[in-house]
Amino acid sequence: MLTELRIYTTYPGKTMAFAKMYKEEGLPYQMPVGGKLAGFYKAEFGNPNEVVLIWEYESYDDRLKRRKELFKVPEFLAFIEKSAPLVKSEEGRILVSMQ
Repeated sequence: MLTELRIYTTYPGKTMAFAKMYKEEGLPYQMPVGGKLAGFYKAEFGNPNEVVLIWEYESYDDRLKRRKELFKVPEFLAFIEKSAPLVKSEEGRILVSMQ
């Protein structure tokens, strides 16, 4: 199992608009090809401008394959373009279990 943490930092005041757009215009096209969404979060404390998603994949190769397919989906590419003005930065991390 591979876990990916994705952090989207929005411009101040744009967090809820980005989260709504992602849920309505990104996820419907990402979910069928993009892996298993394990979490969609906003921090209660800390940076109020962050939207955090946690994705699970079978392996790193599975992630690469799924991401490659995702970026062939025109509707997802349209979502990225439409949501870009709301996003200040984006960060991805591959998490390794310590269990």
